[in-house]
Amino acid sequence: MVKENEVAAMEIEVPKPNNSDQINPRYSINVLQLLKSAQMQHGLRHGDYARYRRYCTARLRRLYKSLKFTHGRGKYTRRAMNESTVTEVRYLHLVLYTAERAWSHAMEKRQLLDGPNAKQRIYLIGRLRKAVKWADLFSRLCATKGDSRTSLEAEAYASCMNGLLLFEQDRNWDTALKNFISARLLLSLLYSIITATALTLEWCFSLATIFFEKMGHLPAHALPELLLEGMWLGLDLLCRAVYEELGKYGDLENQVLCRERVEELEPSIRYCRHKIGESNLKTSELLQIGEMEGPALDLFKAKLEAAMAEARSQQAASLTEFHWLGHRFPISNAKTRVAILKGWHSISLSEDLAQELEKDLHGPAADSLSAEKKLAVFDKIYITYQEARSFIRSDLASAGNADSVKDDLNGLDKAVGAVLGQRTIERNQLLVSIAKSKLARRREDKNEKVAKPEELVRLYDLLLQNTADLSDLVSSGRDRKPEEVAFSEDCVLRSMAFRAQRCFYLAKSYSSAGKQTEAYALYCHARSLAENALKKFQTMMDTDELLCSMEHFLDALLVAMTKELKTLYNECRANSCIEHATGIMEDEKAPENLSKKISTISLSGVDKKVEKFLIEKLDVYESAVGESNVKSVPRIGVFPPAFQSTPRNPIVLDLAYNCIDFPSLENRMKKDRKGFISRLWR
Repeated sequence: MVKENEVAAMEIEVPKPNNSDQINPRYSINVLQLLKSAQMQHGLRHGDYARYRRYCTARLRRLYKSLKFTHGRGKYTRRAMNESTVTEVRYLHLVLYTAERAWSHAMEKRQLLDGPNAKQRIYLIGRLRKAVKWADLFSRLCATKGDSRTSLEAEAYASCMNGLLLFEQDRNWDTALKNFISARLLLSLLYSIITATALTLEWCFSLATIFFEKMGHLPAHALPELLLEGMWLGLDLLCRAVYEELGKYGDLENQVLCRERVEELEPSIRYCRHKIGESNLKTSELLQIGEMEGPALDLFKAKLEAAMAEARSQQAASLTEFHWLGHRFPISNAKTRVAILKGWHSISLSEDLAQELEKDLHGPAADSLSAEKKLAVFDKIYITYQEARSFIRSDLASAGNADSVKDDLNGLDKAVGAVLGQRTIERNQLLVSIAKSKLARRREDKNEKVAKPEELVRLYDLLLQNTADLSDLVSSGRDRKPEEVAFSEDCVLRSMAFRAQRCFYLAKSYSSAGKQTEAYALYCHARSLAENALKKFQTMMDTDELLCSMEHFLDALLVAMTKELKTLYNECRANSCIEHATGIMEDEKAPENLSKKISTISLSGVDKKVEKFLIEKLDVYESAVGESNVKSVPRIGVFPPAFQSTPRNPIVLDLAYNCIDFPSLENRMKKDRKGFISRLWR
């Protein structure tokens, strides 16, 4: 497979009958496709840069041996790589894979568990410098030995490598921005060449050629300066517009690769502009950019994580207390501070995604990426707060006999556990919202996975358990403050609302199973629970106790839950009437059904229709499984199969055997020869 991709990616153009082309042939390498296939097949699909580096080393060894371009047998003797050396396309592959090997080695050092130390970072930057050196050489060789598309791809590759080096050095952000923008522009021009079947694209490329001629045949490395000055802005926008509108032309695989590379460059460009000061990105936007996937974004993610860790360590110095329900608990451990700050940053990101999630839940794409993002954020919150609790408990184990320190640490552990319980309740409420949206539209989309009321019953069981655990944790202290009392009352109210919701969906599950009596009783019980919860909510919202609980359960949430309970009350009333009417109709039809069954009774049982199995009626297109909403046993075949009579071999009795006299065979039998002495005693 790898050899086929490499052969497809290194096709040589058919030379025209021209003397100059025959002397200097032009080679064609699909750089994007070649690198993408190699990276995905040899480790980078899972971020394994060590495996990819080993592949590059083995590939270089095969190329050196096949080209007979070795550097001496004993002592290393360097052989120069220049334009005269490149006599076939595999020499260009040598330079490209050397750059890839150096880049993958640098990224391997970047992926260390504790991050590269000072010495390892110097080595990392050295490998990136080597990758830049070979990428520039590859670009220069392709400019003279490759065709126009190969030259553009090589120039974009070299610009991207230069940008990565400056990005890692954490300096010269304007130069890094120029390199990334140059790579993006070259990829846009490359896309124009790929989709050159349309007249508009030919005109776009002609316009680019005119720009080159007007500027005096400027080299490609001068493009960033011109672009930043504004001369190339129109061309860049034109290429991007062509890329968006005419993506249906040309080779689809190459178009997808160009789009992926342009999208992978966008986060680095935005971050460089943020560091220069040309744009004001929020922390949540940076984190959303860091969630993008791609091999070219691994360095950006590492840099972003290092910057966030440094910012958290600086903020941790000012975080000395943890405020919770009127209590102030001192935080002495620096690791605990950093873990709590991580949780706070994740909570802020979760709040930024809340509005987008509400739109998506009621829109056509309820299972959109926003819900998955918010669930991932909740997972991060859980991990960070669990990490903080582990640090607190380790400090508690080493506290000794200091009672005051132990009390503070126990209180801090209780506060962090309560916050973790709140976030767990919010996560389960998010899962409930997603399940409700699936249940509401399950009849519209048949291909989607069906949501059942039993799933919502299970989720509400979890919510009731989480609320009870949180209430027990808050009320476990001796000297309770008014905020803690109000918090416990809020937990009781929310548990009442959850009980009403659980009873409603339990009634739905009984109704779908055809049990109208149980469903009617449960709907009535859910309506009474919703009515009691509504009274409690109205009483709480009319008193001043709401002000004490504003820190944890906002007024907007209480109002939203009140609306949900009112809607639930009306739905319970409507569904109970429906179940009541359905039961009455069945009672009316009961005598008629009974008379029909009695009239068809047969004592012999001969009149009963025996349904055949699927094996016996293969020529008839009938379902042997039954309807999806009816629980019936599939009639495919009889198991275990019935016994069948089978014939066996006949039994032969040899009755004449005892009456036959056979001749003696003693004369034919071998006799033992004996010596002279043995004959004397015969």
